[in-house]
Amino acid sequence: MMIGKYMNLALAGIAACISLTALAQTDEEKVGKAAAAQVLGAAPLVAADPAQQYVNVLGQVLSAQSGGIYKWHFGVIKSDAINAFAMPGGYILLSSGLLKTLESEDELAFILAHEVAHVSRRHHYQVVQRQRLADQAAKGLQAVTQDSDTAKLAQASGQIYARGLDKGAEFESDRLGVEYMTRAGYDPVAAINVLEKLQRFKGNDPRAELLFSTHPSPAERLDMLLQSGIDKLPRPTEKPNAARQARFQKFIQAI
Repeated sequence: MMIGKYMNLALAGIAACISLTALAQTDEEKVGKAAAAQVLGAAPLVAADPAQQYVNVLGQVLSAQSGGIYKWHFGVIKSDAINAFAMPGGYILLSSGLLKTLESEDELAFILAHEVAHVSRRHHYQVVQRQRLADQAAKGLQAVTQDSDTAKLAQASGQIYARGLDKGAEFESDRLGVEYMTRAGYDPVAAINVLEKLQRFKGNDPRAELLFSTHPSPAERLDMLLQSGIDKLPRPTEKPNAARQARFQKFIQAI
């Protein structure tokens, strides 16, 4: 009898935890969707369904390595800027300008996996939540409903993209991104190639100004990756086949 009583209490507690987790996730998705709408208001999606499908399929493969619980959405926006955006709740947008600097699907895998890591570690959402608490404190702990402040939080999220996250979050996303892409069968050395490529743009290409103003220098990021042992990770035993490179080139041409 007592066992049954405590079992019921335990189950009730578990149900409450699950309910709170679902509530938080729903709020996270709302904020991410609103932030994505802001980005898309400035730069629409590329009108090429096969290209959008390609980046979504690859994104789903990589996000599966993160162990996250999100419904992932990936898209390519029409923008010459060299940048990418990871919104809370699983929304990731890559600029066509960034993608056109890449030379292989492995390099694209690193970009996507880096953004997936930002979402799975909730980097932006945690900052937005801290802003929410600060706003509530400033209003004398006046209740602020989730629906009423979603737009405000999305605006705060937009400010994060303008200011950038702290260096630790970027370094963590690089490290986890490399882990995700390696588990998915991609070459971790592609991450080195991407960062070396970005370093060549530093100070020489206005399209990358926002990226460099919101991220540590590519050289610093590369140094941290090397310290994490990226050169010791397993590499694919076979070189990428012609079909993989062909589909990547077709994707780039479509955007």
